[in-house]
Amino acid sequence: MTNRTGDARCIRVSAALAAAVAVLTLGACSAEDDTSTADVRSSADAAVTSVQEQAEGAISSVQSIASSAAERAGDLFDEAKLDVFVAAFRTAYPQLSADRETQSIETIVTETCPLIDSGASDQDVNAKVKEVATNGSLEPDDEQTARIAQLVRVACG
Repeated sequence: MTNRTGDARCIRVSAALAAAVAVLTLGACSAEDDTSTADVRSSADAAVTSVQEQAEGAISSVQSIASSAAERAGDLFDEAKLDVFVAAFRTAYPQLSADRETQSIETIVTETCPLIDSGASDQDVNAKVKEVATNGSLEPDDEQTARIAQLVRVACG
């Protein structure tokens, strides 16, 4: 015959032992989790920092490329304005543009724009236009000079 008190005590001891083992096991897991959590956090922080640095580098590169493209676009835009000016000048003033190289006609703009940018009077601008638009002995009259100066202002803008 078995002793019920002994069986109950054995069950209680076994249960207590199982509980103690569980507590110790959970404690050990918890300590390992703290280490692995710290490791995971450290790795995650390093990854986030790396991604941020790469993103900042990419943004800087994009900004540099955009700035360079804008500068080149500005140059192309200025060249386009010069081309339009030369075409308009040749069409409107064939005698003043006869036997002139494109660069010679472009100087009407390139030499007059600094005066316009500095706020020179219309009289000073027109005098400069008349000087650089003159072709040999053929000078533009005052009306032509004023119209050419208007074209120059558009090309400078």
